[in-house]
Amino acid sequence: MILSVANPMEEELYTEQVLLLVIMLVFLTALLFFSMTLFKKIKRLKERSQKRIFQENIDEILFSFLFSNMDIETILTSKDFNAHIHNPLYKRVAIKSIISLHNNYSGNYSTRLEQFYSESGLAQYSMDKLNSKKWKFVVEGIRDLSGMNYVKAYQKIQYLKGHKNCLVQTEALLGMIKLQGLQELFKFRKSSTYLNDWIQSNILYMVKKFKIPAPQDLHELLNSKNESLVLLTIRLITHYKLVSHYNALFSFYQDTNNQKLKQEISVGLRKLEQVN
Repeated sequence: MILSVANPMEEELYTEQVLLLVIMLVFLTALLFFSMTLFKKIKRLKERSQKRIFQENIDEILFSFLFSNMDIETILTSKDFNAHIHNPLYKRVAIKSIISLHNNYSGNYSTRLEQFYSESGLAQYSMDKLNSKKWKFVVEGIRDLSGMNYVKAYQKIQYLKGHKNCLVQTEALLGMIKLQGLQELFKFRKSSTYLNDWIQSNILYMVKKFKIPAPQDLHELLNSKNESLVLLTIRLITHYKLVSHYNALFSFYQDTNNQKLKQEISVGLRKLEQVN
């Protein structure tokens, strides 16, 4: 009889201990989650505040460099600049500001911004991104370098056209064209690389935005065995309204059996006829 009484008591005590342990684990988990959330929020607010300080600093430096004709050596050796330039966040803010200004200014201002980007060490920071194992940083690096016309990055960007990530491949092709022009397309003349509509639309957009001139021998790409490249060539001839390539387009229309290409050529021929 004593055993039968003791067992229920032990079971009840054990149940209470387990329940207490579960409650403690839930409490500790909630406390940990709250602490992590609070830490991230504080870090985010601190970074936002730091960004504002850096933005004000870089804006003042760039304004002095562009509009007060301050010598670049004076800026690069200044205590104010050297106090921040080694901070990755400062570099990101600076590059974003420079590219934004570069997109809105031309002539001497644009050239001076490229000089600042190159000589300040910011270009090297972008170059280092090309070695990243994370594709998004590689893409970011290509965009920064090509956007700032940093020609020294061309060879490294060209190498990335064989990257395992398709977005990096696309960005590398766009970067090559931005730095060296549409003549770069001739390197894909014998390539099986498929230039899908998304890639082609990006190339056409870039051509329009940066007013990249057409190669005189653009029509020769119609002889490529890469049909996606041929399609892009037709679209480029149409975009540039290259009436001088009308006969080449018409001749290709008669020779090809590809209905998609025929349809695109028909559109192109009609537009070129309107130019005449």
